[in-house]
Formats: sequence, C-alpha cells, structure tokens
Amino acid sequence: MYHVVVCDLDGTLLDPAHRVGEYTRAVLARLRASGAALVLASGRHVLDMGPLAAPLGGADYLISCNGAAVYDRAARAVQQRPLPAAVLGLLLGAARHASVMNPAQNPVQTHVYLDDAWLVEAPQPHLLCRYQASGFGYRVAGVGALGQALGDRPVLKVYYYGEHHALVTLEAWLLAQAAGAIATTFSLPQTLEVMAAGVDKGSALRQVLAALGRDPAVALCFGDGLNDREMLAMAGRGLLMANADPCLQADLPHLEMIGSNREEAVARFLDDLLRAGRIGA
Repeated sequence: MYHVVVCDLDGTLLDPAHRVGEYTRAVLARLRASGAALVLASGRHVLDMGPLAAPLGGADYLISCNGAAVYDRAARAVQQRPLPAAVLGLLLGAARHASVMNPAQNPVQTHVYLDDAWLVEAPQPHLLCRYQASGFGYRVAGVGALGQALGDRPVLKVYYYGEHHALVTLEAWLLAQAAGAIATTFSLPQTLEVMAAGVDKGSALRQVLAALGRDPAVALCFGDGLNDREMLAMAGRGLLMANADPCLQADLPHLEMIGSNREEAVARFLDDLLRAGRIGA
C-alpha cells in the first residue's frame, strides 16, 4: 500500500507542452479523494508550481528549486536552504570568466531564483514557453547587474543555460572553486543548476516524509531527470519515465520504467493502482 505519491513535473507529470493533461487531472482527483498525500518536486519556482498544482486540488507539499525550498499546502515556506552569500559573487560572474570558457564562442546565460522572483541578465523569451500554464516570468536585471538586483535577499538557486559541453566545463570549475559550498545537477542537458551543498530533492523529500509521519517505504516516486536521482533512489518505489535521461537510467538500472509523459504514463500507472486499492490514506 502506498500512502505518498511524489512526482516531478517537466518530463514526468506534465506533457511535452508543459501542461497537465485532462486524463491526468481526473486521475489525480481520485488520488486526492483516496486520502494519499501528493508531493510535487521540481526545479521550478514555487510561484510557478502553485498555479500548476491548483487545478489538481493542490498538493500537500511542494518541493521547489530542486529541494532548496519546501512549501506546505497553504504555500507557506516550511524550509529554505539558500546559497551561501560568500559564493554568490563567484556564481554570478562565472559564465563570463575568461579562464573558464570563451563567452563569445560558448555563451551561457545566468539565471537567479530568489524566494519571490526570477532574475535574468538579458531577455530570454524562448524559455517562456515552459511557463505559459502558470504565467511565471522573469525580471531583467541587466548584464553584470544581477548582484545589485539581489540586494541582501536569499538566493535559492542559480542556474546556467547554454550548450551542454560548455556547462560541463563550467560545472567542474565551479565545484573546484566553491570548495564544498555548493551542489550541482542538470535538470536538462542545457541547464546546469546550482544550490547550496547538501540540497537535492531527496533530502527535501526526507523532511517532507518526516513531517507526514511516513516511512520512505510507502512513498511512490516518479521522475525523468538527473535532478530526480536522489529522491527516486530513496523512495520505497521509484519509477522512471520512458523519456528519462539516459544517464539517469544508467545510474538507477534497477528501477522499473513506465511509459512517457506524452502518454500521460504517470496517470495511467496511478489509475491501475487506485483501481487495485493499492493507494490510499
């Protein structure tokens, strides 16, 4: 019997257009009626996740920014683990550091998630298609002006958007320079995410399960990206999407694979379990 369902969003619960399908909405309504807890875990900001969760009847917990923040059903922050202020200068200037890469040949854009905003250096309109369902959007700070725009507000994550080979080089340099103060992951091959050391979806999920008074053994978890690795590994039953990152499949070869997000495979899997009476309070 599973009492907690944990689900990533992009590539997992959301369809390729980054929306919740009608069939998925119907199944999750039945899941909520069963009394099982629903936890949504994503690299997305809570201001982006909230509007996506609302049509589902809400979620018991939202794990946002890859675990840097956790919010309850009323969207109140119950945990935040921001990046250390001491490394922010390094992170904000890294993409333009000539010793790391040639910015002219390998342009990398720097993005910052505060607890209440998304900051970018320059407009990135091609990225906004992912946020049409929620209406979440960025604020342009200006090239070289991210540090001024932050003030003294906590930074939940910094992420870099660019070619994968350039981001791999950048990741290695950051890990060497930050001396154990940061954690990194790839949510997509072209998106390198940086959080405080020890932050990941798995560690945040442990906190959520403790708050729910549930053992990881009763948690059913779905994911597709490298930033889902830790929570998939610690859940009682982790399930990979057919469209999962090949590196994730290689890291967790023992996990069962279901269909793709295009097929609304999470909803189909949950539908079968609900019909069999294997999910509930």
